[in-house]
Order: sequence, then C-alpha cells, then structure tokens
Amino acid sequence: MRSKLSLIILLLVISSAFLSCKRDKSSEFVTTELGFSFKHCIDNKDNYKAKQGDILYGEMEIRVNDSVKLYSNYGKPERLFSIIGSDKGTIDEFLLNLHVGDSAIIIIPADSASKYASNLVLRHTDKVYFYLKIQQIISKKEISQEDQLMIEQQQKEFDTIEQYIQKKSLKAEKQESGLYFINQLEGVGEVPKYGDEVFVNYSVSTLDGKIVDSNIKTVAQTSGIYSKDRTYEPFSFVLGDEGLIAGWTQGITLMKKGGKAKLIIPSKLGYGQNSYGPIKPNSVLIFDITLINIVRN
Repeated sequence: MRSKLSLIILLLVISSAFLSCKRDKSSEFVTTELGFSFKHCIDNKDNYKAKQGDILYGEMEIRVNDSVKLYSNYGKPERLFSIIGSDKGTIDEFLLNLHVGDSAIIIIPADSASKYASNLVLRHTDKVYFYLKIQQIISKKEISQEDQLMIEQQQKEFDTIEQYIQKKSLKAEKQESGLYFINQLEGVGEVPKYGDEVFVNYSVSTLDGKIVDSNIKTVAQTSGIYSKDRTYEPFSFVLGDEGLIAGWTQGITLMKKGGKAKLIIPSKLGYGQNSYGPIKPNSVLIFDITLINIVRN
C-alpha cells in the first residue's frame, strides 16, 4: 500500500543558525537517562517561553549521526512540533525550555526518533540530530479550531485503540511513534535494516474487523475482496521506500524472518486525513503480517 506523502527533498544549504549551533563549543549537552541530549546555542530567556499545548514554528534540519542529512526546511519556516506531553527526559521536556528566537540541538536515540520523524528506518546504534531555530511559538489560545480538532482526533483514536486492545486481551507494545506492536510468532535471525528487500504476506482491516486488503488468496476470497485480475503472492519492497506508510515500515523493523505480528496503526502513521480506496480518512488500520524472507542489501 503506497502513501502519497513522502519526505521532503532535502536542501543543500544550511542556515547560519544551524552552522553557528554546530560550531558552538561554549556550552555542554544535557543528557537524560533515556538517552536524549539537548544544547542551547542561542537562549533568549527574556522572550516568550514554550508551554504545554503550544506549537513551535521555525526552521529545522534533521541529520543521522550528524552526517547524513534527512530533512531541511531552511528558508521556509513551518510548524515543527506540537508540545502535547511533558514526559521527563524526553524531547518534550527540552521543547518546554525553548523561547522565541532560540537555536538549539536535540539528539535522540534511534528507538525513540520515529515519534518525531515517523518515516525513518534506522539502526539501533544511530542518533538523530535535530537542529532547531524557533521563530514563533503559537500559544494554546491561538491554536486554530482545525488544530484543536486534529489533537482531539488523535486522542480519540488512541482511546479507541486502547479499548480495542483491552477488549481483545492483546499484549501490545506501544512504540514512541504511537504504533502498537503485537508479536504473535518470534522469527529467527536479525531484524531487517534500511535497504534490505523484504517479502511479506499481509491482511489489512479496520477496527470493526472488515478486511480491506490482502495479498493472501484465501483471505481475499472469504472476505469478499478477491479479484481475478490480481496476482496473489508475497509482496516485496525495499525497506525505507518512501512510498510505504510509516506504520508499516516501523512494524517490519521490529520483526525477524518467519515472524508473525499484528500492527495497530493510528491514522497519523497511515493515510491521515486522506482516503485510499475503501479506507476512509482518519482510519485506524490493523495489519496482520508474516515476514517471509529478508534479502540483505
């Protein structure tokens, strides 16, 4: 299943704020027990300080291991983060220390980075660097009705997912990104890495149990979605392909060859407000996946 959304093509130029942040040796990083690190490069303590519920607006560059550039909106400031939580030791705690006009670096371990850059495929040892220049902080009172509805929609989805998990007595692991992972059969070997080709069998359903897609012939036939024009065989793709929805990519990176898992994917990691065939906007999706093979690249 392909997503119309993809990561923005990266710009080659780095803003002066980012450069000055990289060269600044006068301050040390503050590191939490969870492995998050933070450093202020420019600290405008007299300016408005972020509060829970605020939205940070400005420029940002994302790099893996401070080398491979993944994203930059230099020259095109936009909304960067909504401060929904205040969990100690995470990025939210650092964001709450930012003021209008600040520049800062935040370093996040790979296993937590997907919450903030959801379509990344990383190695366990990777670190993700966020270079931030805050130009505006939109207070909770200024957030538009549309923004408020989006926040409420996300909360409603998570409440619905939690109720579903409780009703089905599932042992689900909630990832930082909001993905729920249920390991049904442990595979063998190592998990797939970025650039590997993976082969999977899958079925996709909504929370009401309706199957909307499957590459398994018997499942398609019994659910009434069988098409004689379709070839039913293992689906293959290169892990990290931008065309895949983020929740599916993340889920595959938690599996091993021969493993089976159920993924519960909130809409923000799926198709969001877009529809896709029989999938309606803001749909929570359930993927039942068998990872058949991994071809290392």
